[in-house]
Amino acid sequence: MTSLLHKRWPNRRYTGLGLTPKMIEVARAKACANVRFVVGDCEDIPFEDSSFDVAICSMSFHHYPNPQDFFDSVSRVLRPGGKLVLNDSTGNALMVWFINHAELPLANLLHKGDVRIYSRKKIERMRQESRLTLEVFRNDRLWHLHAVMRKPRTV
Repeated sequence: MTSLLHKRWPNRRYTGLGLTPKMIEVARAKACANVRFVVGDCEDIPFEDSSFDVAICSMSFHHYPNPQDFFDSVSRVLRPGGKLVLNDSTGNALMVWFINHAELPLANLLHKGDVRIYSRKKIERMRQESRLTLEVFRNDRLWHLHAVMRKPRTV
């Protein structure tokens, strides 16, 4: 993701967060100028309050065992008016049930590490709990979500 962003906006600064040193090593191999990589957990982001204008979570949210902690942590590190861009898997109620009760348990048996996907309603509850406002929520291609949330300018 940082490579794509850097290609589009090369003069901006980027920070990539990875759970393990190996993930950071792989990311650094693709490194660009103005990009730093840090080992850390998205459910407890290791940065000061109000550190970022934008946080992007792309296709990793379904791996988080404590998704509310993720939302709370992102809300904490965003500056007032900052945005969270979330891209992940979702679906209608039947699809969410099937994936969470059939597909992901099989993936877990194969050590794929997936935890669960969430409905729009559940994501809305987590977003509200972390005091982010919703600007965009699209459910594209039946299974993909794209959401943009913003931290209020005044808290």
